[in-house]
Amino acid sequence: MTDKGGNYYRGRASIPSGNEGARVVSPRSPASGSGQAASVSRRGFVLSLLGLGASVAALGAGTATWVFAKDVNESMNKAFDLDGIPDRPDKVVEGAMNILILGTDARDEDQDGRSDSSMLMHVDAAGENAYVISIPRDLWVHIPHNEHATHSDTMAKFNAAYAWGGAALSIQTLEAYTGVRVDHVVEINFPGLVKVVDALDGVDMYIEKTITSIHPPRRTFEQGWNRLNGEEALDYIRQRYQFSDGDYTRMRNQQQLITAILDRAASAGVLRSQSTVTEFVESTAGALSVDTQFNAVGTALAFMHLRSDDIQFMTSPNLGTGYEGGESVIYSDDALAEDLFAHVRDDQVDQWVANNPDALNEPTSGEGEDSEEGE
Repeated sequence: MTDKGGNYYRGRASIPSGNEGARVVSPRSPASGSGQAASVSRRGFVLSLLGLGASVAALGAGTATWVFAKDVNESMNKAFDLDGIPDRPDKVVEGAMNILILGTDARDEDQDGRSDSSMLMHVDAAGENAYVISIPRDLWVHIPHNEHATHSDTMAKFNAAYAWGGAALSIQTLEAYTGVRVDHVVEINFPGLVKVVDALDGVDMYIEKTITSIHPPRRTFEQGWNRLNGEEALDYIRQRYQFSDGDYTRMRNQQQLITAILDRAASAGVLRSQSTVTEFVESTAGALSVDTQFNAVGTALAFMHLRSDDIQFMTSPNLGTGYEGGESVIYSDDALAEDLFAHVRDDQVDQWVANNPDALNEPTSGEGEDSEEGE
């Protein structure tokens, strides 16, 4: 069975009845060329992140399109002023861009007001390659002094910075830890992505292993490719206790959801009509908060030649878990992290990746799994 874009439907999570566990249809591997997450070349990768690239691609480059894009840019919630952040590092390479992406989930009872995920996206000066570095929320770092924060100047988990001082302290903490100047901040409200995914009629995600959600209504996600709606996708990326490496898998799944949204948005036939594009872009804008200097149209134009396979994911170098004050934390691999972020600062991440290929997170794409089409 295929959708309007010619893609095979995968398995799908469903809500259980009574006391039964949720079940899904046995997942089907995607046909060749059907749009595997993290593996299909798509133009406008970063554009789609802003909710503009897919729209421009779908509507064309006419005046009306750019007026529409301008309206979306003006409607975005510009909530953060970066000018007041103290002790900022210098910008080293003009043209390169570093964007701190903060994911928040007010519906996740585990968070206690803290950021659910943090990712530093570096786009090189040529606009040809992008790297997304996940910062573990439990990374044990120094939270620098900030007179406006409720707590600061202490060692703590990285995500405590958001709880104590919002995006500003998160940026200050990241810059102190990495020495990399953050150009922009984008805060993603994960529950807001529900509408984004639904506007795309679902996204395709690869489930590493069969799990049952710890959250009501206790959906079961079966291993393999699944077409997930917004609520299902949000539920899946919140899971961590079912995986041996816990938060590391959750970070990979959050990365995969972003990639899945971008690939789906750029897929032929998904955003054909003005109404569908409008719904998608308005939903995306509603899920994002940005800094006051952020210009979605300008950023989109700067990165318009990026494709989804031009982006590589990794996690900030660390030594694994330990305990501080009875709480589980992740210790930084300071030497390797310093080397990585020096290359980010100098816009030479490609060289670092070439020397440290094992640092890349393997895409969750099901490659190597048995597929019906390959048998």
